[in-house]
Amino acid sequence: MVYKKYSFKKIINPAHYVKDEIKEIIRRIINKTNNFDIIDFGAGTERLTIPLLKSGFKVVAADIDKNSLEQLKKNAKKIGKEKNLKIAKEIKKAKYYSYIVGCDILHHVNVSQYFQVFYKALDHNGKIIFSEPNAFHLFWWFFVIIFLNFNDEKGIVHCNFFSLSQKVKQAGFRDIKINGFGLFPPQMFENFKNLSRLNYLLGKSPFLKLFAYRLIIEASK
Repeated sequence: MVYKKYSFKKIINPAHYVKDEIKEIIRRIINKTNNFDIIDFGAGTERLTIPLLKSGFKVVAADIDKNSLEQLKKNAKKIGKEKNLKIAKEIKKAKYYSYIVGCDILHHVNVSQYFQVFYKALDHNGKIIFSEPNAFHLFWWFFVIIFLNFNDEKGIVHCNFFSLSQKVKQAGFRDIKINGFGLFPPQMFENFKNLSRLNYLLGKSPFLKLFAYRLIIEASK
């Protein structure tokens, strides 16, 4: 898997629409404990791990890319949060973790297989929370074809409301919530706050969320 690398500056101070996306994930993490009970799955980009650390959470960063994890450790030290970070190459079936979260990672893996892995790793009331590109939004296909390697990104086809709902349910999860995040690409409204709010509102509507720019997936064990 080839990650898009973000500079430390962009990780620490991302664009507003990226901050909004990260907030959508973090606000769903209700309980903050002194345990390392949150896994950032596919943490190589750092764009979720660092905000979690800055928000005071203790995080296990799971990724197969050793170099990315080493860089993550260095950046955690820069913000004085290295003690709140652990790294791992895989998720252990510990039945211990309260949350497994991630951004832009599910379309790179076998989602049916990993939803089962997540289920086994979570404690009794544990949750998964992920943000993914929506296959029903044409923007992503233009973006992939023009700028990315299709073979690396073809898993996006499984990231739609119906497919994700089915696969999450088959893994045994309950209270499944899949919400839209922006009807149009939020970066279009970076400098227009009112239009940005309207865009997010439209993306959350019951029907239009099927075609939202991104999907926020949340489910409980």
